Amino acid sequence: MKIYSTEGIIFRTLKYSETSIICDIYTKAKGLRSFIISGVRTSKVGSKAAIYRHLNIVDIISYDQEADKLARINEITLNYHYNSINKDVILSSMAIFMLEVSRNAIKEKESNEDLYTFIKDWLVFIDTHPNLNPHWHLLFMIELSTYLGFGPMDNHSGEKPYFDMLEGIFCDYHAGSEYILDDEDSLVLFMLCQVNRVNLENLQFTKMERDRLTDNLLKFYKLHLPSFRDLNSVGVLRSVL
Repeated sequence: MKIYSTEGIIFRTLKYSETSIICDIYTKAKGLRSFIISGVRTSKVGSKAAIYRHLNIVDIISYDQEADKLARINEITLNYHYNSINKDVILSSMAIFMLEVSRNAIKEKESNEDLYTFIKDWLVFIDTHPNLNPHWHLLFMIELSTYLGFGPMDNHSGEKPYFDMLEGIFCDYHAGSEYILDDEDSLVLFMLCQVNRVNLENLQFTKMERDRLTDNLLKFYKLHLPSFRDLNSVGVLRSVL
């Protein structure tokens, strides 16, 4: 059996037995993979289990097991040491929300280096820019939806002021459908689609607008990703922003 090395982002860790865990890692080389790690939940190893915390960006060496089977990790080290995220509850809540969105949205068990780099860059960006922007998670969701192939089309106009979440386009019809945003929410979404991390600070949405846009984007994800589940982190993020 071949051995490979790769970077990875720890998406989730679950208790498996008295001393073992199962760890889902989104890897740069192999996509989403699951690993079984034995003997980490014992007093003898102390902080050994800490490296398997969700959000951690790691380097691993593992056996190249089939994608649908549990593999074992031969070696693991931290690739990036968080500073601000580990100290700031608001930044941590933002990062955890982004991670949970990614974990729910990504199921592919093959390499997608661009998508991996996109998620890693966002986590490092948050960690190295401690002056929080409360709209980061919204821009992340817009950009991630584009990577996943269902991002909103940039065709908003006076003649097409409504966003159709099913079709992913701005349109001229609004028949009271729960899947078509009104003109105000559609405009907020369009404004977000026009910015990037550099000029995001130019947007000044109210908390109510931000919360509605969060709900609308989560509904947008559910419509296009049938397996996308409700997020545990959304309530926490709202409470700290």
